[in-house]
Amino acid sequence: MNFFRNLFKKRDTLQQSTIPIDELFARNFTKRGGKFIYCISEVEVQETFRQIVKELGITIKMSSNSSAVINEMFEENEALFSSPINEADVYLSDCECLVADVGGIMFSSHQMKHKKIDELPETFIVFAKTSQLVKDIAQGMRTINKKYCDNQKPTGLMTLQNFIQETDATNIETYGVSSKETYLILLENITSVS
Repeated sequence: MNFFRNLFKKRDTLQQSTIPIDELFARNFTKRGGKFIYCISEVEVQETFRQIVKELGITIKMSSNSSAVINEMFEENEALFSSPINEADVYLSDCECLVADVGGIMFSSHQMKHKKIDELPETFIVFAKTSQLVKDIAQGMRTINKKYCDNQKPTGLMTLQNFIQETDATNIETYGVSSKETYLILLENITSVS
C-alpha cells in the first residue's frame, strides 16, 4: 500500500516540476479555496477590483496597507480605504511573493502592519504581479533578502495558504491554521514565467 502511495506521490512531484510556475501557482491557490483573477492591463485590474467590491457589497468597510504599490494602483478608490483595521471587513494589500508549490501568498510585517493574521479582516484582496511568482518558500526568502537593505528587512514573515474556513475540526492539515477569504488580482508584467 505504501509502495503505491509513494509511486503516486513521486509521479505528482514529477508532473508539478514540468508545469509552468504560474499555472502551478494558480492550480494550488484555487485548490486551497483562493479566488484567482488574472489581468493583462491596469485597466483590467481596476475593473476587476470594482467587480469584487460589488460582489462583497456596497456597504463594506475597507482598510489597506497604504503601500506605494497599493496607493498607485488604487488611488481612484482611496476613499474606500478609510476604515481602521479593527473596524474593516476587507483588507487590501500587496504581498512579497506568490509561492507556487503551496499556492500560498507570502506577506511580511510591512504588508501586515505588524499585526497577527487573526487581527486582520476576514476577507483579503491581494494585488500582485507575475514577477512576484517564486517556486517555493526558500526562493521567496532569498527574494526578500535581496529586496531589502539590512535596516529595512521585515521583522516577520508569514505565508497564507488556507483560503477556506475549514468546518472539519479533525482535519490535521488545517487545524489551528488561520484562513481568509482571499481574492488575488494578478497583473501580467513579464512576458514569460518559468
